[in-house]
Amino acid sequence: MTEINFKCKKCKRYFDCNIGYISFPSKEERPNFEKNIICPECGIRTMDEVELTELGQTQLGEIYFSLLK
Repeated sequence: MTEINFKCKKCKRYFDCNIGYISFPSKEERPNFEKNIICPECGIRTMDEVELTELGQTQLGEIYFSLLK
């Protein structure tokens, strides 16, 4: 279970979401998530509909660097 902290651009709510396995394709600008991002208020969101919070950026960075080992 991988939880990342997001902020929904629609309702402005901060939330943690279990996005499952994360892959970092070398030819894409964004990571791929196994599961959907689900805002508790708005439901399923795309990456364009949410922001990674500062905490979320740190969490994602830690996961990325752990996969490099």
